[in-house]
Amino acid sequence: MFKVLLLLIFTSSVIVGTTQTGPQLNSIERAINQLVNDPALKHASISFLVKDIDKDTIIASHHPKNSLVPASTMKIVTTATALQLLGSYNRFKTYLQYDGFIDSNCTLHGNIYIKGGGDPTLGSRFVRNKHLIEEWSHAIANLGITKIDGKIIGDASYFSYEYVPSTWSWGDMGNYYGTGISGLSIFDNTTHFYFNSGENKGDSTTIDCVEPYTPDLEIKNSVRSWTTKKDEAYIYGAPYDGLRIVKGNIPLNKENFDVRGSMHEPAYTAAFELEASLWRNGIPVLQPATTTRRMDFNNELINKDRTYFDTLKSPSVSKIVYWTNLISNNLFAEHLLKHIGVKKYKNGSVYSSTLAVKSYWEKKGILTTGFYMNDGSGLSRYNAVSAEHLVGILTYMKKKRKFSKSFYSSLPIAGKTGTLKSIGRKTKIQGNLRAKSGTMTRVKSYAGYVKSASGKNLCFAIIVNNHTCSGFQIKKKMEKIMVSLGNYY
Repeated sequence: MFKVLLLLIFTSSVIVGTTQTGPQLNSIERAINQLVNDPALKHASISFLVKDIDKDTIIASHHPKNSLVPASTMKIVTTATALQLLGSYNRFKTYLQYDGFIDSNCTLHGNIYIKGGGDPTLGSRFVRNKHLIEEWSHAIANLGITKIDGKIIGDASYFSYEYVPSTWSWGDMGNYYGTGISGLSIFDNTTHFYFNSGENKGDSTTIDCVEPYTPDLEIKNSVRSWTTKKDEAYIYGAPYDGLRIVKGNIPLNKENFDVRGSMHEPAYTAAFELEASLWRNGIPVLQPATTTRRMDFNNELINKDRTYFDTLKSPSVSKIVYWTNLISNNLFAEHLLKHIGVKKYKNGSVYSSTLAVKSYWEKKGILTTGFYMNDGSGLSRYNAVSAEHLVGILTYMKKKRKFSKSFYSSLPIAGKTGTLKSIGRKTKIQGNLRAKSGTMTRVKSYAGYVKSASGKNLCFAIIVNNHTCSGFQIKKKMEKIMVSLGNYY
């Protein structure tokens, strides 16, 4: 009886030991387990998946089917689809047109139109066409026109007049990163407010200059001088409404401190800027600038019989994709999304465009159950995707697909470029891992490619929602996961 009891105790201890140890975990699994069990992620949701692309096998995973808010890793979906559907070399066109006729006294009895074609780069700081407005003015002068008895009209009808997705937050859409999407965009659809601050904490501030200016802009300034080193001012305003309310703080003793906000109607800004340029160049415009949207609203007749006289082409889609992913450009991403809708359904609404994206990937064999897309940039908190969705698209794009090189080269490089510049320095992922990051309040995500220490080509995605630590801390915790990918054998 005593021997039997000893045998039972010994056997029981072996079973417990085996249960605690479990199967041998690889280095990536150990890293993800450490993250999952971190106290700062006790209330968090995590979706994680790593795949060997060449062998088409899963290396590690944790709730890979969980649909979570992805933030800017949604741009992977948008840019991959744009390259496949629009083509890497496609360019978007903006036209100058006029209606009416030019008489013998060189007066245009009609209007000048700026007809947008959905180019997000017109006058952009990322593209060298800073003198765009002056060039347009010269193109009009080259027609022999010395006076215009009509008006300058911005035509943004190429997409719909849906300026921002309906699911964007009020706190975002007045700021530069939440600016809207227009068939005629200009200057990154950004307005610069230049502030002067006081010497003391709590002093009021003044706005010295606004660029670009439009006559319908009204500003309510409640910004204070403060003991901060960065821009803590926030701008509130609705699409097509010239009222902008600015609150928050900026550093003490500043002159011309730049606070960037969203432009309320880019097509009107473009028209007004061209009108002002023509006046400066001695070509008077007798009626005030407007847009086709405003004319529609006022039931004014819009002449479709126009003469084309100048065309401007955008950079290629691949270059726009490059800037979209490298610096996480929301404006460019949203324009690409709307072009997808126009290409597929001849409709640039968010609904049509996101439907086109989902339909495309379904046809490529990617299961879209649990895939919810409400914009192209990831700014909407209504978006939800899983690590499995992202890895599926990444795998498709890597396997010698058309334009896969353009897509891969657009992704930031760990330790070197873009939003990954500070990630993985002096580790095996520096210069090796390429990925898109995503950041919002209580959201952090990464998705991309890396070659492991043993030469395996891996693609991965990790999304974390509702962590309780700071943004910097969750970034460092997730960096360990990515380093484990580079160290994997």
